[in-house]
Amino acid sequence: MRRHGLRILAIWLVLTIILEFLVAKLPVPSPTGSDEGLGEHQTVYMLFYVAIPFFTFIWAMLLYILPTFRARDADSGDGPPVTDSTPLLLLWAGISFVTVIFLAGWGTFTLHEITQPDGGKPLHIQVIGQQWYWTYRYPTYGGAESSVLVLPVHRSIELDVTSIDVVHSLWIYSLDIKEDAVPGVVNHAFLNATHTARSNQYGQNWVACNELCGLYHGYMRSRMRIVSHAAFKRWATALYHREKANGLLKNLPKYHGEYFPPPVYPPAPQDQST
Repeated sequence: MRRHGLRILAIWLVLTIILEFLVAKLPVPSPTGSDEGLGEHQTVYMLFYVAIPFFTFIWAMLLYILPTFRARDADSGDGPPVTDSTPLLLLWAGISFVTVIFLAGWGTFTLHEITQPDGGKPLHIQVIGQQWYWTYRYPTYGGAESSVLVLPVHRSIELDVTSIDVVHSLWIYSLDIKEDAVPGVVNHAFLNATHTARSNQYGQNWVACNELCGLYHGYMRSRMRIVSHAAFKRWATALYHREKANGLLKNLPKYHGEYFPPPVYPPAPQDQST
C-alpha cells in the first residue's frame, strides 16, 4: 500500500504543478478597472489556487485506483479488508478546517473592502433608473443632473442607486459594480477607479441595466467617462452653471435620497344610469 500511496502522491504533485502554472499564466476574464474589481479579481485567483490541490487529489486517486484495482476476469471473491486510518482522517480533517477558516477570513476582509469607502470622504453620485435610461445627479454640485456618468479617477466614490418606476439593476462591468435600483429605496455601491477611460463602440465602459425591466431593457445603457480630478471639477462646475442658467435646476425635483413613483389611480367608474 505504501507503494500505491507514493504513486498517487507523484501523480497529484504533477497535476497540481501543471494546473497551478496554467492558472498563473492564463488570464482570468474578470474586470479590474476599480480597486473593488481588483480585490474580487484577486479573490477569484485565490479560490483557484486553493481549490486546485483538492481537485487534482481527487482526480489523481481516480486515475490511479480505477485501472489499478479494477476487477480482473479471474477475480471472483472479495478483496482484502480495508480498515480506517486515524492519522489520515485527522490529517484530512485538519487540512479541511484550516482551508475553510483561511477562505472565510479572506472573503470577510475582501467583502469589507468592496462594501466600504476606500479612505476619505467619498464623492456622492446619485444614480436614478427609469424606463429605459439612467440619469446621474451630483449633490456636491447643486444637484446638477447628467445623462452621462462622469467619474474622477483615483477618488473614493459612493453611488446612491434608486429608481422611480420599476426595479432596475446598475451594472458597470469594467468597474465590477452591480447594484439594484429599487423604487423608494436607496442602495449604495462604492468604487475607486484605477485609470481613465471612456465608452467605446466595442461595448467597453458602458453603464447597463442587468434586471429585466420592460420592453426596451436591452437598450437601457448610458455612456461613462473617467477623467482626471481637474477635468472632473471643470466639467461638474460647467454643468451646474449651465443648468442653473437655463432653468433646468429650478425645474428638477428637489434632491432627495430616493424618489417614490407617482401613485397610479384606477379610472373612475362611469355613470351607467343614462
